[in-house]
Amino acid sequence: MDTASVRQDTAAGRRPGGPRIDPLLADRVTEALLLAGLPVGYGGHGPGVQLRPAEPHDDSDDCAGLIALHWEPGPRLAAAAAMEQPHQPASCARRVVSSSMRNALAEFLPAFGIEVVAGRLDGETRVGRAGGPAPATGQDAFVPAPAGPRPQDLGIGADVVDAVRRTAALAGLPVADHLHAPGITLTPCRPVDDGDDTTGVADLRWNPSRRLSAAADGGDTPAAERAAHARTAVQDAMRHAFGAVLGACGLDLQWRRPAALPYQLRAYGPVEQPPVRR
Repeated sequence: MDTASVRQDTAAGRRPGGPRIDPLLADRVTEALLLAGLPVGYGGHGPGVQLRPAEPHDDSDDCAGLIALHWEPGPRLAAAAAMEQPHQPASCARRVVSSSMRNALAEFLPAFGIEVVAGRLDGETRVGRAGGPAPATGQDAFVPAPAGPRPQDLGIGADVVDAVRRTAALAGLPVADHLHAPGITLTPCRPVDDGDDTTGVADLRWNPSRRLSAAADGGDTPAAERAAHARTAVQDAMRHAFGAVLGACGLDLQWRRPAALPYQLRAYGPVEQPPVRR
């Protein structure tokens, strides 16, 4: 049986009889992550979310049966951090990326009916069971979305687009090619006042998978309502993570709020001293 847990155990080289994860729960978690639009890595190879058996912090930590979720950044950041001391830029950036993404997972997984188990502060994100119904997102609910405008078509500066793509690659996150694709999206920014020049600046948002969005837009039904709730949870959690994740990887970011409009997460371009040089 080619389940997520079997692939994880085989790729990681775990021997029969060692710590294992519940295959049904692992498949449920993997499906939620893919619906959210996130990459899933296997056997310690990223980038993306890694599913592993939870390991006890001490003798009093009964974690049997729990799944630990870890985030593996892009290979360039992982390699640079491995060659540095803990206080150096790439190593610090990797810690920020991993902890911020684990926090994002803990924020949105309950909206997919997956129980997140409380653990140590700044520890691994653990899941214990599927505690509720998953959003209904069968293939029959999927309608291919038309290609939307690309960032350059919307007036986003080429240097901003390049900086977002490079920092997202360091973090291990996908960037949407156009407005309807999954991943980080770049849209124009509205000025907050007359002196606010937003020429070429991008507002960063997150698109989950098209399957989840199609289910959320599927009409006035309980299933569509659950999918819409899950989509909002993913979008909010990922946006919260962006400010720390992409900023740590070398993107110049700022939160701004135009009057009577939602907050913008603005990307201005690369910082002068990124944690990983080209």
